[in-house]
Amino acid sequence: MADGQKAVIDEGQCTGCGICVDVCSTKALEMVDDLAKLVRPGDCDGRGECVEACPVQCITLK
Repeated sequence: MADGQKAVIDEGQCTGCGICVDVCSTKALEMVDDLAKLVRPGDCDGRGECVEACPVQCITLK
């Protein structure tokens, strides 16, 4: 885990492509109402796979 950081998704920028959901190794992300959401924050390991994969850079770790 990266110092307790979790994925934060800017829903205003999310295009709903789902790439982040596909690459999340802990399955903490899911598509909800056509947008990516961190549905299991306790499972997010803070590795940033989703951050690297997002084509519109709407995910940060905080």
